[in-house]
Amino acid sequence: RPAPGHVILAASGKLPSDPVVVLIVALILIGVSLPIARRLGRTEGDPRLVSLLMIGLLLHFLGSGAQIFIDNHVYHGVSDFSGYVHQGATLSRNFRSFNFTTSGAGIRSVVGDGSVSIAAGVVFAIVGVNELAAFFVFAWFSWLGAIFFYRAFCLTFPEGGHRRYALMLFLLPSLLFWTSDVSKESVTMLALGVATLGTARVLARQRRGYPVIALGTAIGVVTRPNEFALLFVSLTVAMLFRSRDNRRQLRAVRRFGTLVFLVLLLVVTGLLLVKFVHSNSTSVSGLLNSAHQNNSGLGAGFGSSNVPFSSDPLLYPRDVYTVLFDPLPFTAGSVTQLLAAAENTVVLILVLTSLRRLRLVFRAGLERPYVILATVYSLGFLYAFAALGNLGLITRERTLLFPYFLVLLAIPLTPKGEPPKLPWEQPRLKRRDRRLAAARAGFSSPT
Repeated sequence: RPAPGHVILAASGKLPSDPVVVLIVALILIGVSLPIARRLGRTEGDPRLVSLLMIGLLLHFLGSGAQIFIDNHVYHGVSDFSGYVHQGATLSRNFRSFNFTTSGAGIRSVVGDGSVSIAAGVVFAIVGVNELAAFFVFAWFSWLGAIFFYRAFCLTFPEGGHRRYALMLFLLPSLLFWTSDVSKESVTMLALGVATLGTARVLARQRRGYPVIALGTAIGVVTRPNEFALLFVSLTVAMLFRSRDNRRQLRAVRRFGTLVFLVLLLVVTGLLLVKFVHSNSTSVSGLLNSAHQNNSGLGAGFGSSNVPFSSDPLLYPRDVYTVLFDPLPFTAGSVTQLLAAAENTVVLILVLTSLRRLRLVFRAGLERPYVILATVYSLGFLYAFAALGNLGLITRERTLLFPYFLVLLAIPLTPKGEPPKLPWEQPRLKRRDRRLAAARAGFSSPT
């Protein structure tokens, strides 16, 4: 269903999708993507990865066509992207004349919906006013975002075991369908992917992490500041588990610089977040209750707005069920809910078959702080986004949970039949001795 409280316009006329332009755009995107996939395959030493990535891109394109078909035949032109593409078409005429103004397009604010309409205007200015071609471009954005998430996982776990994460990340239906149109999800998928790769570099003490975080933040913070606020809180917690810096003379300076950087990002994101949810509340519970009220009501987009919510942490298990598993096949009340229930069943099976990995989350987090980041982000998302109170909206927006949640379901393990080799599989005493040895080595290292 269309999302309540968003830009929703019943199109006065359908935007064209000239097949010749669509084919040209598709071929250009495939031509640009194939070298990216091949390079990543060479880096990982896995030729099968190239096929997986390109299949994922083509499935994104199919998702774009499915979005338009469903909008035309099920929702009769009433959807999130209807507002974005019509506003973008208006803006594109200004942009082609190098008149970078939003006047006349009906954009109230660049925070949230307005940023997507502006991005659509830029794309239309380049490829022409062609709905499906623009969808392909935005689907490509989300595909790139998934690649950045995958690189963050590989950087965190150089030992291997990356294929399980890749299969889930590039083939999960929600990530293929809901990020394949002109939407906040596709833009934020790219932006979060870039920023998250930066966090992985920072947590692994590799260079150029902070500039990459800043780049991802600049791309998407005005589109979805709530996700970025959650990411920065998660990074702050994960930094507490980062290994010591052996360069002792720079340790205090680096810590201070990191603190200033994180505080600045949190302040800016917090201010945008308050504007995004249209609330003057400064408490977390107040912001969540405001979001729940904004998405409750009658009319277009409110058909599944019957999900109860309370900010009481004692009801957190209900939040987990709501965001991850509701509806299941026996609770689905419509054909669209039955389709969502099919994927929720797959997610439930993935969780049940990953119990051993989930049991090792904290151990792995002590060794690789990126796992802590993914855990805190997932826990916070499950609590905060249950407040949306609309199953259709939750199903769409949880696409930005999966790249982090799937990390917990893909923690590498030693193959069955072999003795445990990975640090997080070792008994506590061995892990403690290894960390003490590493600390002594850092303390005695020359300055």
